[in-house]
Amino acid sequence: MKINIEIIFRILFIIGLILLFLSMFLDWYYVQVINNQGKLTAAWAYNPFLEWYTITNNDKTFVKPPDLLMPIIIHIIFLFTVGISGYIVLFNDVENKDDLEKLYPYAYINFFLIVLNLYYIFAFPLFYLMPNDLYFPFMKIKNKDIDATYIYYIGPGYILQVISFLFIFPYAIFYYKTIEKFKMRKHSSKRVIKSYIKQSQEPLDLDKLITQEELKIKFTDLPIQEDEISVNKITKKR
Repeated sequence: MKINIEIIFRILFIIGLILLFLSMFLDWYYVQVINNQGKLTAAWAYNPFLEWYTITNNDKTFVKPPDLLMPIIIHIIFLFTVGISGYIVLFNDVENKDDLEKLYPYAYINFFLIVLNLYYIFAFPLFYLMPNDLYFPFMKIKNKDIDATYIYYIGPGYILQVISFLFIFPYAIFYYKTIEKFKMRKHSSKRVIKSYIKQSQEPLDLDKLITQEELKIKFTDLPIQEDEISVNKITKKR
């Protein structure tokens, strides 16, 4: 059974796009407070569009974590790029197009999607969580002063971002490499064809050709004339 790697990569890519889209509407991070009796006293969740929202807060002495202030414009660009990449994989596949060079801009859109995906994977914990004393990926801290336990952990939205990268990366690389290889071959064949045409279309020097033909005629006639003169001399002597 022959396995088409390109089809497998495409399917994984589509799954990755769906997961990326869903991740933006799920919770990325949780903070919970457990009292000394083991009951949930307060809990908050972080969503990229909603920021922090309160799940429960039975004790008003506990305040929600500080806003992370992730730029919402990045989220909008990200979702737009996910949509464009979906269009690319469905209607501009490398195996269904003759002129792959026209697909070159699409390869960069897929790369841009990977860059945004990596931004969320690395920037979210490094630049938004840790500077605000929010531990990554999981931490359980006992606060003896208030006799409560804080639990910090990542949510399903962030986990989907990590999983999606593993799904979208192979096809994005395959897409780019296929177009790049086609471009190199096409340009190489163009150079060969242009060189051949240039050699075959060199301008003809008519004067040179006529002169060469005249010389050929003269040199071919000379031996005949000399033979005739020598024959005549011999016959006269006889």
